[in-house]
Amino acid sequence: MYTGWTTPFKLDRPLEREERYAALPHQRQAGTIPDPHSSLLHFNSTYAEFIDRRYRLRGMATTTLWLLAGIIFPVIGTLFVGYFIWIGSYLTGEISGRFATIISIASFLICFGGPWVLWKFLLCHDLFTYTHYPIRFNRKNRKVYVFRHNGEGGVLTVPWDDVFWHIGRGMQQKYLCDVRGHLLDGVRVRETFAVGHYFDDSRVDRIQGLWEFIRRYMEEGPETVAEHPLDRMIELSMTPSWTNCYLWVMANIGTGFTSLRFVLFPLFYPIVGLLTLGRWLTLNSCKAPIWPPEVESECQVDPNDPNRWEEPSYLWEFANRPGDVGRN
Repeated sequence: MYTGWTTPFKLDRPLEREERYAALPHQRQAGTIPDPHSSLLHFNSTYAEFIDRRYRLRGMATTTLWLLAGIIFPVIGTLFVGYFIWIGSYLTGEISGRFATIISIASFLICFGGPWVLWKFLLCHDLFTYTHYPIRFNRKNRKVYVFRHNGEGGVLTVPWDDVFWHIGRGMQQKYLCDVRGHLLDGVRVRETFAVGHYFDDSRVDRIQGLWEFIRRYMEEGPETVAEHPLDRMIELSMTPSWTNCYLWVMANIGTGFTSLRFVLFPLFYPIVGLLTLGRWLTLNSCKAPIWPPEVESECQVDPNDPNRWEEPSYLWEFANRPGDVGRN
């Protein structure tokens, strides 16, 4: 799940045989329907912009639990040292002052060192960073822009035709897959990035559908990615609002748990509320990515562009449009 995020992609290495076998096609595949699967941010005749792989987990269960642990550990440690050692033992003469001091220092190191470890290995990647790390495909100049940070050198710009596209796999959970691009130097991997959400390999058709959406846009034009007008829809809203965080949590906790919400409501709603709070705090601690002026100058959009898709004010706003409900 954390491949390319807390666990960086492996670079400066040979291209693996499995990656060669997983190369994505550059021609239409019979039966593959183009679909961004909630990965699309902006769409017009000049560029299409997608979310990064890590966005799905931003501020979710692991971050929320680790954040709570980082807050609770020091509080519990302070109470333990203050009451049980100094008040309960030292002042009553049960232990010596030197021993109480040693235990106090050790307890503080553990209780405050623990949050530092949590910060170092996960929270620093999630809090006070960027709300998302977009990938932009410019079909007019055939370039791909990968956002990494604001400021000079913060964007990786690569020619579309120079990217080796394939179905990438998780480094720990091999069953998780995504649309992944390598920038190669001969047969060695120099840069790697993933586009859109990841899915487990039982839903690899979603990866193929996302790739077909990108491929058609870049190779055949914006008119070819959606045959029906109601399919020309952006589902994602990047506003870090409470509504968006709640909807995202509800969509990601699974239908099995959601179906039990009336039976387990004393447990269900506190968990949902806690996860919503965790995601809301995470995204609101972050800043929005800003493309540098040179990228924006290369991605000018015609004000009257007929292929500009409307962007929602909240998640899946357009999913309930008349005529869209119940469509396959």
